[in-house]
Amino acid sequence: MPRYAQYPHRGEYPEYGGGGEAWCSPSSVAMVRAAWGRAPGAAELAGIHAPNGDAQVPYTAIRAYDHAYRGTGNWAFSAAAAAGDGLEAYVDRFADLAEAERMLAAGIPLIGSVSFTREQLPEAGYATAGHLLVIRGVTEAGDVIVNDPAAASNEGVRRVYPRAAFEAAWRRGSGGVAYVVRPAAPGVSGRTGA
Repeated sequence: MPRYAQYPHRGEYPEYGGGGEAWCSPSSVAMVRAAWGRAPGAAELAGIHAPNGDAQVPYTAIRAYDHAYRGTGNWAFSAAAAAGDGLEAYVDRFADLAEAERMLAAGIPLIGSVSFTREQLPEAGYATAGHLLVIRGVTEAGDVIVNDPAAASNEGVRRVYPRAAFEAAWRRGSGGVAYVVRPAAPGVSGRTGA
């Protein structure tokens, strides 16, 4: 999975939710779309000015921007920006990390909504009242492997967070909400059997 940090995009397209420093959701969506081989092509990125980072991130921010909310973190708009090109996307709520692990085991990364203080998740190195990141797997010990776009560079995106602390941050802020982005099954859309 590619790694896209949001902070290199500071100052880019501030009219779209304040610019790159606020683009955790578009950065996460861009990573997951690219992981599925659905990154925008050169023609789609031709008009995107991204002097400080990957053009996929501002491209996705522009697509996900909610004019009423004035931001790029609207869950439904972000899922809509993720869908298409053979992918389906929807917002779901998971009871716990064990339920989410079934998706991860099937190779489906999730974009989770978290909130925490520095003390609650010190490994992150920051605090947030609301943030989106890619939940990409778990270690053998059960800790959570993420692509966290709150990084100064793409190299700093992949992180491992302690399971209990991460799960508390995910459940606390959003109640376990995640965007699910995956290849669309022919004739089937959204979650079934729930």
